[in-house]
Amino acid sequence: MAQKKGYFRAEGYDVELIPMTGGLAVKTLMAGEVNLTSAGTLVASMQGAKLRMVMGFLRHLPYDLVAAPEIKRVEDLRGKKVAVADRGSVTFMVARAILHGHGLEVDKDVTMLAMGRPDVRYQALLMGTVQAVIANVDGTGLLEPKGFHSVASAGNYTKGFAGSLTVTQDLLEKRPDEVMKYLRATLKGTRAYLTLREEAIRVTSQWTKITPVVAAKVHDYLSAGALAPDGLVDRETMETATNEAREGGGIKRNVKPEEIYDFRLMQKVNDELQGWRPQ
Repeated sequence: MAQKKGYFRAEGYDVELIPMTGGLAVKTLMAGEVNLTSAGTLVASMQGAKLRMVMGFLRHLPYDLVAAPEIKRVEDLRGKKVAVADRGSVTFMVARAILHGHGLEVDKDVTMLAMGRPDVRYQALLMGTVQAVIANVDGTGLLEPKGFHSVASAGNYTKGFAGSLTVTQDLLEKRPDEVMKYLRATLKGTRAYLTLREEAIRVTSQWTKITPVVAAKVHDYLSAGALAPDGLVDRETMETATNEAREGGGIKRNVKPEEIYDFRLMQKVNDELQGWRPQ
C-alpha cells in the first residue's frame, strides 16, 4: 500500500520490492546491496550480524500447518516432510513448536525442508514433495480450495510476531533520518491498508495474485487486531520470539532484546503521525 499510495515517493524514494529467500535477503542487506529487509533476522543477529529490527508488522502469528488430505492430525506427520522458508525463520520456529506440542522432534521424527519463498513451498505440497507446509493466511486460503487443510494453528502453540523491517546497525547510527523516511512511509501504508478496505483488497489481490475473496479474508484477519497500526512489538513478545529463535538456532548464550530490536525511531514516527489519516 505504501508504494501504491506514493508514500515512498513523497519521502524522495523510488522503492523496488525484490522477492528473495530469507537467507539471501539477510546476506544482501549485510553486503549493502539493499537498504532494508522484511526477512526474519533474529538468528542472524544472535550469531553476530550487526542488524537491528526497527519495525514489526503482525502481533499474532498468522500461520497454519497445512497438510495433505491423508494427514488427519499432526501426529500423522511422523516420517513425513514439512516445508518451511529457512532454518531460523519464523516458519521454522512455528513448525518446531507445533511438532513439539504433539511429541514430534524435528529431523528425528519429521524432516524439515527449507524451501524459500511461499509459492515454492506451496507448489511442493501440491506436487506431493512434502506432506505439509507452514502457510500464512493467504497461503491457507489458496490451498484449502485445492483439498488441503489446516491441522494446527500457530497461535495455539507459541507467541510471537511475523513480518518486520530490519536495517544494518551502521545505517541506523549514521543515517537515522533515512531510516525515519522508510518507517514513515511504511507506517502510512499500514494505516492506509487498515482504513481503506476495498482499495487494500484490490492492491493485495494484484500484488500477491490471490483472489479478491481470499484477499478480503486476509484483510478481515489483519484488521481484527493482527496488524500493528503502530509498528511496535511489546516486550513480552520480543522476549518470547527471541527465546524461540535462540533455541531453534542452537544459540547457547543468553540474548538481550536490545541486541536485536531498536524501536526508538518507530516511536518517533508514531509521535509525528498522531492524527494523520489516509485519503
